[in-house]
Amino acid sequence: MRICTRFCACAVLLISLCLFPCQVLAFRIVDPHAGALLRSGQDVAVGVDLEDETDMVNVQYYWYAEDEEPVALHLAQPALVATHSSTPPYGGVLAVPVEALGPMRLLAVGEVAKGRLAGRVEFDEIIVHVKPATELIGIEFDVVKPWRLDTLGKLLQVPVVGRFADGVVRRIGGASSGSEYRSSNEQVVDVGSDGVVQVVGNGRATLTVASGRQQGVLEIVVKAEEETNQPPTAHAGPDLTVRGGKKVVLNGLRSFDPDGDPLMYVWTQVRGHKVSLLDPGTAKATFMAPEVSSKRLLRFSLRVTDMKGADTVRGADSLPSLVNVWVVP
Repeated sequence: MRICTRFCACAVLLISLCLFPCQVLAFRIVDPHAGALLRSGQDVAVGVDLEDETDMVNVQYYWYAEDEEPVALHLAQPALVATHSSTPPYGGVLAVPVEALGPMRLLAVGEVAKGRLAGRVEFDEIIVHVKPATELIGIEFDVVKPWRLDTLGKLLQVPVVGRFADGVVRRIGGASSGSEYRSSNEQVVDVGSDGVVQVVGNGRATLTVASGRQQGVLEIVVKAEEETNQPPTAHAGPDLTVRGGKKVVLNGLRSFDPDGDPLMYVWTQVRGHKVSLLDPGTAKATFMAPEVSSKRLLRFSLRVTDMKGADTVRGADSLPSLVNVWVVP
């Protein structure tokens, strides 16, 4: 009976290994850790864990702002290129961009020489938080004053920058910068907590931006055609899980305009290693999912703008809609 029991247990284990092979936990950033607090301009040690991957040619490290579109590998300028002979292997020291502030993405891309993924790349990405080591001493606006706007419904990021005691001017807009925004007349321009202004109506308004003990004021003048035009809504579709090597379709067909106007679509990638996005100006953009050895995240943003006929932009913008694409082996 014992022999039979042991035989059955071994048989079950063998079948399990055949049907459900263990996933190799490959290529991941181990230094710095996700969520680490870093200083602008700081030298920071970086490194990756290759697990059982021994055929890596090099690892390239890139800095991107939180929602910045990645650059194609052959056009991008890496912050660091590390090889097996680096100290530590495939790691080293790189500088946090001196102008950085807020969430930053650190992307590591490794080129594989042999094996199943030969000629392809592995990647991992983390988000860290960056703060200057010196205090903010002034707030300015990177625009001709007053700020003149002429399209109702238009969405614009407040062009605000901060002067710091180390002499560096840094962008302090966005929700994650800690800045606060206030419009004196929301019937002219409305501003969200993320620092995005929407043009509502004609007239004048004062925009106030506060950060820490500093404050900046910008006068806005809106002179646009008087017409009823509600902004459209973007819908990037549900999150997806796909296998590497498969075609992926991003579907924005649920986007709509309350006035019934046709839409102009703009898809951009905001997380993960750069993929070749086909038809990014249509409702359905496509790409081929990269081959991966473990689960990886690609994120895409969709914005839509309403049109007046097939060729004329009316100008009202949607807020961005995001979709996550999880790529699995």
